[in-house]
Amino acid sequence: MDPSASDSSSSTSVKVIAFTFLALVICLPLIAYVVLMWLPLKVNASATRFTGKYWGWHLRHVTGQVLASRRYTETVTTTEYNLPAGSSVPGTWTYVNTNVYDQLALKLADGRPANVEVVNFNVSAWPGQIVSFWTAVKGHRVFTFAVLNHTTNQQNVNDQQVFKIMLSQPLQIVFVLYLVGLVLPIGFLSVFGGAGVPFLLWLLLLVLFVIGQKRVRRRFNKKGLATLWQRSHAEAQPLLYQY
Repeated sequence: MDPSASDSSSSTSVKVIAFTFLALVICLPLIAYVVLMWLPLKVNASATRFTGKYWGWHLRHVTGQVLASRRYTETVTTTEYNLPAGSSVPGTWTYVNTNVYDQLALKLADGRPANVEVVNFNVSAWPGQIVSFWTAVKGHRVFTFAVLNHTTNQQNVNDQQVFKIMLSQPLQIVFVLYLVGLVLPIGFLSVFGGAGVPFLLWLLLLVLFVIGQKRVRRRFNKKGLATLWQRSHAEAQPLLYQY
């Protein structure tokens, strides 16, 4: 056996381990974020706020009989112009954003009127039905994430709004910049001595992030709404009995 080949193999292994360890260190914030993302989204017993790391989100809701409903679509087209480096011809990017609005007029159990508007929700509620709208509030951030129809015993959860609640944490922009900036050092470590292991570590963490947030949303839709149903269904009873 050639001693030089053995030494070279040993040196390569040490380099791979060292580069992988370095990648692990710079990925620590991402690891912590992935762990936090796997924590469940739960509601407290009184259905007034979320618990755990989401404790800062307060819950508001309204329950009433639908008097009238209106749906309309709004399309906004945005065009951006940019001059690419080294080119004298400006580039053009056009974005089309379509939003669907649902406006509902409600009559509450005490006879007071209430108006509700939700965006991109596809609300299934018609005049005469008894419904509850649940909204999460934290500072200036307001997300209506669930509509419970007590007449048909159906629930409509806006998965995108739930995802926004999960991601709307302090220093979110800083973390996104960190995640984008992580690509360069991970790529360098993978190519120059890491044998691709740092990249696989980074990829694994991203996969765990995607799986984790989907799992949390799925469990919330199945179990997390039980307290909301219980609270709003008790409020809906007088209306159901009356109508």
